[in-house]
Amino acid sequence: MFLYILVAPFANPIVKVIKMQVEIKMQIRNILICPDKLKGGLSSSSVASAIKEGLQDYIFNRDENNSIFSRSPKITAVEMADGGDGSAWLFRKLCQEKGERGGRVRDIECLVTGPLGNTIKAGYVLYEKPDGESVAFVECAVACGLALVPEERRNPLNTTTYGVGQLIRSAVESGASTVYIGVGGSSSNDCGLGMLQGLGFSVGLPEGVLACGRVLASAGRVEEPSDKSFMARLSRVKFIIINDVDNPLCGPQGAAMTYSPQKGADRKMAEMLDEEALRFLSRCGRTSLSKTGANEAALFPGAGTAGGMGFALIHFLGAGSIGGFRFFGEELQDIYSKIAEADLVITGEGKVDSQVLQGKVVGGCCKGLSAAGSSAMGKRLWLMCGKSEIAEEDLRKIAGDIDVSIFQMADIEPDMKVRMSNEHALMRRLAYLAAKELDGHL
Repeated sequence: MFLYILVAPFANPIVKVIKMQVEIKMQIRNILICPDKLKGGLSSSSVASAIKEGLQDYIFNRDENNSIFSRSPKITAVEMADGGDGSAWLFRKLCQEKGERGGRVRDIECLVTGPLGNTIKAGYVLYEKPDGESVAFVECAVACGLALVPEERRNPLNTTTYGVGQLIRSAVESGASTVYIGVGGSSSNDCGLGMLQGLGFSVGLPEGVLACGRVLASAGRVEEPSDKSFMARLSRVKFIIINDVDNPLCGPQGAAMTYSPQKGADRKMAEMLDEEALRFLSRCGRTSLSKTGANEAALFPGAGTAGGMGFALIHFLGAGSIGGFRFFGEELQDIYSKIAEADLVITGEGKVDSQVLQGKVVGGCCKGLSAAGSSAMGKRLWLMCGKSEIAEEDLRKIAGDIDVSIFQMADIEPDMKVRMSNEHALMRRLAYLAAKELDGHL
């Protein structure tokens, strides 16, 4: 930061301007913690709690006279979700907070077809707003999630999204005018055919045959539900996909090639599913809800989410999409205002690579800091993670060239299995050490 000082020497009546560079250390009074979940481990809320506890451990015991932290800094934790596991819970929590000012939040339970064809209990959140409008949030993971399939039975040829269609149908019949669909955590790769079948669409399969990856090749042309009253109601609903990935339906970066190996597919199976998805496009005519042609919809960012269910939602239901950070952060929690107020922003992730700098939580926090422009001067960004494959300079470039630090749990515990079994304690310790290091550099 530069400070300009006006000096009027006695020997010279002409005012001189002297440019002096002054280093100013801004005291940290306001801390914002906004992490993502640690995949397969701590939730966003648990990560934030561990970080907050670690900071408090240090701040309570430090020497106040030689600390950059104020006497009693404000620490705000913002929980995030990306459309996968836990997204409906967070939506419910945030709507309940709004509901205190009017409206009602309800959990609607249903018996639906699970990913392996068995009947399971699942549900969705219905928020009845004060103005009478109803908004639903359907989390795909509760009906077709990978966590619902035992590890030894994981096979995207056999899993279906049928139950998701049943949940969406129930939400529509309950009067929802907007349905948000969180598409993370799916176990299937059926191009959303099961979801359409569960909604009542005809998918060209014999009666009693459940749509799944294995029967994708034998599916016929998709036709609208014969129930015209339901179809009319469906046409009045706004569908919005919540996700944080931008993969297309087919190709090297598509649904099958990118995500089916996580669901139990080997290379040969992934290639077959990708080929069948491409062939399926030629049998996808437009319904009355279609806003794009099938080939065009297959290229939309996010068409490859949930094993291609993103494609079915976009093409057959005319769904739009929004990133998880934008939805849960900007729209529901006013995250940019919180970033603007903070002196220190702390975000987190499990394994950090270049993908997190896109639409995910880490990238969203960086974007918010960059958007703050000159008001971000003096702010700091900390990234607390399991392990990072990016450099601090990578973060600095997209965060507006502010002070950036990366702290890894791997530096405390190199063994990933041991690390994952003790994440809360390690993240708490990491936050303590980060605060201590910052004060030690003063």
